[in-house]
Amino acid sequence: MKLKKPIKKQGVMQKRKQREYRMLTCGLVMALSVPFVSIGFRNQNHITAMAFSTPKLATMGGGYSILFNKSYEDKLKEAQQKKEELSQKKKDTEKKLADLEKNKNDILKYIEQLDMQLNELTLHLEELENQIADAKTELEKTRADLIVAKETEAKQYETMKKRVQYLYENGSEDVLDVFLSSGSIVEFLNQVEYSQKITEYDDNLLKRYTETKEEIIRQEAYQQAKLEELEALEESALYEQDTLLTLSAEKGKEIVRYTEAIGANEELFAEYSNEIANQEKNIDDIKEEERKRVEEQERKRIEEEARIKREEEARKKLELENQSPNASSVEKTDNKELSQMIWPLPGDPNIYSRFGYRNAPTAGASTYHRGVDIGGAMGANIVASLAGRVVTATYSTSSGNYITIDHGNGVQTSYLHCSKLLVSVGDTIMQGQVIAKVGSTGISTGPHLHFSLILNGTYVDPLQYISYN
Repeated sequence: MKLKKPIKKQGVMQKRKQREYRMLTCGLVMALSVPFVSIGFRNQNHITAMAFSTPKLATMGGGYSILFNKSYEDKLKEAQQKKEELSQKKKDTEKKLADLEKNKNDILKYIEQLDMQLNELTLHLEELENQIADAKTELEKTRADLIVAKETEAKQYETMKKRVQYLYENGSEDVLDVFLSSGSIVEFLNQVEYSQKITEYDDNLLKRYTETKEEIIRQEAYQQAKLEELEALEESALYEQDTLLTLSAEKGKEIVRYTEAIGANEELFAEYSNEIANQEKNIDDIKEEERKRVEEQERKRIEEEARIKREEEARKKLELENQSPNASSVEKTDNKELSQMIWPLPGDPNIYSRFGYRNAPTAGASTYHRGVDIGGAMGANIVASLAGRVVTATYSTSSGNYITIDHGNGVQTSYLHCSKLLVSVGDTIMQGQVIAKVGSTGISTGPHLHFSLILNGTYVDPLQYISYN
């Protein structure tokens, strides 16, 4: 990742400058009490050894005398300023992390909306496919009916042609034969009328067949247009589906980039935290150094050993009196309570990932692991490590189904990636009670339990307080 190199380099340079400052100060102090001393100056490329004799210290260059003569207030102010600068950088990084998390969550919500649109579009495509299949079936049936209608019309037309031809060729003879064969004029007229009705029937039948054929042709044209319209709708829906899939894939890549940026800033946040802790220790060292200097001056000022002894005894007595009588008992109670924690996944001691920095096991997972991953079978029981009250029982896209239990005295435990939650917010939980089932919900590579321990709002390594054997 491009962001990591300058971040790590900056932290290393700051630590390197601190080491140089301590080495130089230590060397100058040692030079006061020995004739010769070697002081190492470190830079990026090599280490150079230089020797100074005690008489030359008084005539050394102004740069070293400034360090040597720097007052307690100046050193303390400088250290506190560095701490404030680091604290501000840490605060800025924390805000950046919050912004990145918000942007990532916004994209996750957008992806959920895309998924809903894709689901609706898939259902629409299925409906279109069914309609197209029905339209094709109807069109095939209509075309078959049209073939039959055309054949029927052709047959009827041929029959009529033959009948008309027959009447035309034999018309006069037939009429005479009918007249001569008739018993009366009434019978003759009836036979003529019957012949005319047959002709009219043939005409009407041909007309009906022709109309039926034309109606079938119209139906064929309508159904063909309807089929083409449905196919056009299907093509449009498929294009929209491809567009949504492409957009979803691009947003997925953005999620990966945000996850990587969050991981890098989490590392930077942790680095600033460590540097602040080092600076706080530096401030304590400066204060301790000043305290020792004042104490040494006081010791030289006091000449009588008895008075020194009395003052030392008085000081020790005062320190004992100022100690809070409740502090140690509370600490012992807390330590005793934590030492009674039980393993949250009975019968499964396999630890897949420990607390602290790691390589992300999958896209979206953090590189700074704030708990331990315990392997377990899908659906295995998860039990409460300590008694307490459920403060969270919900689902998130990263943690999946998860539970947080508050045990009092600033102690909380969390159980992530569950397949099923068996308790609700506000429930009072007994130690060892089954609270959930092992699963692989959220950002996960397989069935396991992510177990976290939080002390006074800070994630700590659970294995410092609980044994998995």
